[in-house]
Amino acid sequence: GGLRRGEAVLIHNAGGGVGLAALDIAKNIGATTYGTASPGKHEFLRARGLDHPIDYRNQDWLPVLQQLTNNRGVELVIDPIGGSHWKKSYAALRTTGRLGMFGVSTASANGLKGKFKLLKAAVQMPKFHPLGLLNKNRGVFGLNLGHMWHEPEKVAEWVQAIMVGVNEGWIQPHVDKAFSFAQAGDAHAYMESRRNIGKVVLVP
Repeated sequence: GGLRRGEAVLIHNAGGGVGLAALDIAKNIGATTYGTASPGKHEFLRARGLDHPIDYRNQDWLPVLQQLTNNRGVELVIDPIGGSHWKKSYAALRTTGRLGMFGVSTASANGLKGKFKLLKAAVQMPKFHPLGLLNKNRGVFGLNLGHMWHEPEKVAEWVQAIMVGVNEGWIQPHVDKAFSFAQAGDAHAYMESRRNIGKVVLVP
């Protein structure tokens, strides 16, 4: 996302595994950090270094963010939620801000229900017109690692950079709960309930 020292970032699902890693990276850069999470995760996130936790369950997070930033917005939003949520995240950007999209968690469900949720999310996704981006001086980008099998060198470069952070201690992976392979369904249900802080792992 090109985040620099002194800039501000909004991390959605800040208590998830990717969210925590993004928080660690942003703090190492020297950015001001905002993050959406359920209230029960705020204490953990503050201890982790999040400057401004925002409750998204009991209030509209966008006006809260605008108040915290004096209506300035942020330089980078990291959004794994998708659907109409991307439109709100785009509205949270300041001039020259970037919206990074890397998932559609709003459509996470199994079977027919999951297909309907995915269709709904697809219909609600905003369309970013080039002229609108030009006039607003904003940018959007997406990432799907599942479509990067043909770029192993690039992925290896990213992994290497992350491992430097892990080895130096400023990226600290957090495992919330471990399930056996036989409990894979329970693990997915646990994640979909959004109770986890950090990663959920499967073990033999």
